[in-house]
Amino acid sequence: MHTSGKVAAVLIVLLGALAAYMASRAFAVRDAWMKIAQDNEAAITKAEEEKVELSRKLDEKQKDLARTMLGWDRYWPEVIGRSGAGGAVQLKIGANQLVRPEQVLFLFGVNPDGTSVYVGDYKVARVNENDTEARPNSRRRPNDVQLPQEFKVRVRSLLPTRFTARLGALDQQLLAAELTIAATSDELVRQKQLMEQSEKAIANRMIELNGNPQLAGKTIPIVHVAGLLTAIVDEEESRNAALIEADRLMRALRNARLEFDRVRKENERLVELLPQPDLPAPAVGSSGR
Repeated sequence: MHTSGKVAAVLIVLLGALAAYMASRAFAVRDAWMKIAQDNEAAITKAEEEKVELSRKLDEKQKDLARTMLGWDRYWPEVIGRSGAGGAVQLKIGANQLVRPEQVLFLFGVNPDGTSVYVGDYKVARVNENDTEARPNSRRRPNDVQLPQEFKVRVRSLLPTRFTARLGALDQQLLAAELTIAATSDELVRQKQLMEQSEKAIANRMIELNGNPQLAGKTIPIVHVAGLLTAIVDEEESRNAALIEADRLMRALRNARLEFDRVRKENERLVELLPQPDLPAPAVGSSGR
């Protein structure tokens, strides 16, 4: 075989091997792209399914939000306010923001961390285009939230019925507790007065029993100076002394009587021992015959 034929044969073999290699590489690349396409198709299908599910959940949440907001009506977020006299507040919303005269507004204080706290309900007393003056609509108590001079609140035009009913029940409970505290305070005052009167009565009684040294030297009965207890003791000692003296006198009287009887009997005995004179005979009269 001619040399050129050999070279051509070698080239043909090499080109065939190269073609086979390139064909295998093309099949490998095609398979890789096919796998990527299949994976992408599966990911797209999964994403579509997730999108449908998320859309369904979003629709449910939006419906829940709509149902929830029915009880809250309108609200104004991040409203700047200032405290006024008598518990009134000045709010940077007005007629341009659809605030109406005599409308009741519910205020929620905004905390730095994003949370909020219920401040209370306020009735619109005066409304301008872009500012409103509102005064407390319900009773304010010392322990309620105290607003600073300048504050930021979220304002709502309505509260759901369950919250207003709960607030009404709490207000009634607080009112009952306040009445109980007031009644208890009045009773404590009355008990204090009774205690003071009792202490005065006890002090007066103790003065009666123990005496009052401040009355010494005054022309009053000694019982008011020395006291009942001392006077009773003195009276008992005087009575005992009088009983002892009476007993002594009774004994002396008895002894005197006994001595008198003895002397009388002795005198009678001595009289009998004396000589007796002769007595003349009695004269006999005419009447005696």
